[in-house]
Amino acid sequence: MVKTEDMSTTADSWREVFERSRLVPPPRQAVRLAVDSHFTQSHGFQLCLSRLTVAQPPQEISEGGQDLTYQLRVTLFDKSHQHFFGKTWKSQPQRMKNNKIFFDQVLYFHTSLRLSSTVVVLELVSLLPRPDGSQQALGCGFTVLELFINRPEAQPADGDRRLNLHHGSPRNLLHPLLKDAVDYNSLLKAIEGARLDCVIKNHPALVSMMHLLPENVLVSGDEDIPGIAASPTGKHHMIGSSSPVK
Repeated sequence: MVKTEDMSTTADSWREVFERSRLVPPPRQAVRLAVDSHFTQSHGFQLCLSRLTVAQPPQEISEGGQDLTYQLRVTLFDKSHQHFFGKTWKSQPQRMKNNKIFFDQVLYFHTSLRLSSTVVVLELVSLLPRPDGSQQALGCGFTVLELFINRPEAQPADGDRRLNLHHGSPRNLLHPLLKDAVDYNSLLKAIEGARLDCVIKNHPALVSMMHLLPENVLVSGDEDIPGIAASPTGKHHMIGSSSPVK
């Protein structure tokens, strides 16, 4: 639900927040291709992050003990131009229980880059507290979520996903051998038994509030977004349906 009063003020303040965040713009070639393909209308998405399952606990668990937590980091990426863009979203740290990490998080974003090269990259990171109060972050694998089917009309790829985690970090995607790769699975080494369950959906309800949310920016349903009313439960904002995946 978008408040009508003080709309310009709240919209301006929200844009200022993102401007201070120094977002990385998408590659100009991709923007030009989207325009040439008449993909000028931004498309809204809802990404529900459920749980990550591993076959056996990572070695860090025995070393980090009860202090070890895990975080999911999500970024937009253009495969053709090997370019990360937008701003990396980071989940709240979660503990692993019975070889599972439950995130139960809902993300929203919109993009006009309706190209098969536009994907979402998700990285699992372990966090271990240091004596000085900071945290040591260690990448534990990553995966890639396709947003659009590889067809001329670039239809969104809706549905449940069970994504295999790959060894290494998202920086692997910058390797020259992966440029213009159609299928990463044949080129990246999977971590046996490690999978991320999620759901990607079209989210038309986002159209009415795109002026409050800059393009290519991922936000969660419980973030404070000026101009969007809070849910009565106080947990999620009313950006359409925002119930976590169970």
